Formats: sequence, C-alpha cells, structure tokens
Amino acid sequence: GLTNNTPNVNQVTISGAVAYDNVFLVDGVDIGDNLLARPDDLYIEEAVEETQVLSSGISAEFGRFSGGVVNVVTKSGGNLFSGTFRSNLSNAAWTEETPYEKANNQTRASKMDRYYEGTLGGPVKKDRLWFFGAVRSQKSETPTTLAQTAAQITATDEQSRWELKVTGKPATNQTLQVAYTGRSKTTFGPSLPITIDPTATDEQDRTDDTRVKTGV
Repeated sequence: GLTNNTPNVNQVTISGAVAYDNVFLVDGVDIGDNLLARPDDLYIEEAVEETQVLSSGISAEFGRFSGGVVNVVTKSGGNLFSGTFRSNLSNAAWTEETPYEKANNQTRASKMDRYYEGTLGGPVKKDRLWFFGAVRSQKSETPTTLAQTAAQITATDEQSRWELKVTGKPATNQTLQVAYTGRSKTTFGPSLPITIDPTATDEQDRTDDTRVKTGV
C-alpha cells in the first residue's frame, strides 16, 4: 500500500492516506518537516540496525498520522569492540542522459562524488555500559537540466553527520539509553524544483540535531 505518486518530491503515500500524513522516526524522534511531513536525512546509513514500515495494527504509542509509520532504529554498542568503514562512489556520467537532455544536446560532466562513513562501538564496562559512534562525510555535485529552458545547473551538497549513543544497564531488567545525532549542511542549487531560470539559485547553510533519552 505504499507509492510515491505524490504532489511533492521526497514524499510517499501509505494505505491510501494523503502524502503529508505519515510519521518518520529515528530512534523514536520525529524527523519529518513541519510543513509537508517529508523525512529529513538526519541519520547515517551505516549506523542503521533495522527499518520498520508500519501500515496496519499500529500500537497506540504512535499518533498524528492516518497513513503509516516508518521507524528507523540505529545500532548500539556491545561487549565486543567492532566497527565499519564504507565509501560510496558515484558519477553522473555513469547514467545515460534522458531523452529530453539528448534532444537539447546536454551531456553530464564526469565528476566523481565520494561519501565516507565509519562506525565504532564497544564496551565502557562489560555487561553494564556500552558506547556507539558514527560519522558521515559527503561532497557531491549533481548536474540538473531545467525544464523548458534545458539549461544545466550543477547542484552541490556538502555535509557532515555524526551520532553518539551510550547505553547503560543500571540494574537487572533496566536499560537507559542516551543518543545524540547532528548534521551540518551546505547546499547550492535551484531555488525550487520547478525552476526554469538558471540564475534562480541559492545557497543554504543548516545545522540540525536530535537528542533522545529512553529508559526501560
């Protein structure tokens, strides 16, 4: 019951509900924007433990939606030290131009984009206290061909993301978890997705974070 046939980009519909009436959570924190309810990218892919898509029979602990809930849970540290390193490479020239771009003799420049991610987790005190951390660095340049004018703009996205989670077990059957996720982001590109003027661009700087404390 999930489709992306929606009025705006980066939206989905679940169970036939309107596109803005879903909830997106990371470790229990709502990361949807307050206007169109699109999920923000306040997460690190390599740190994701599991993703749940809830569309029916949803618990009463969730609310403020008529469609569904997408819940992301990130990793936690354990009694063994472990970590990962990941590098993603992409290049706009590796994909074929669209028929519209070909008709207007537009070719995509060959520019390598690199994304780096790393995680590390382990015990502070075995069976009692654990930590988990993750970082992500991105620098990308994406050529965008504007509608109607066929002008090409190179949109850039530079950002850093980081996460720190501490999990403690103060007593039997009791767990306390504190997590912090942050992001610093600078983007440059078209002001709106429907922009047709190549000079209608802007640069945005954003710093976001989320904090969560849970106890069971």
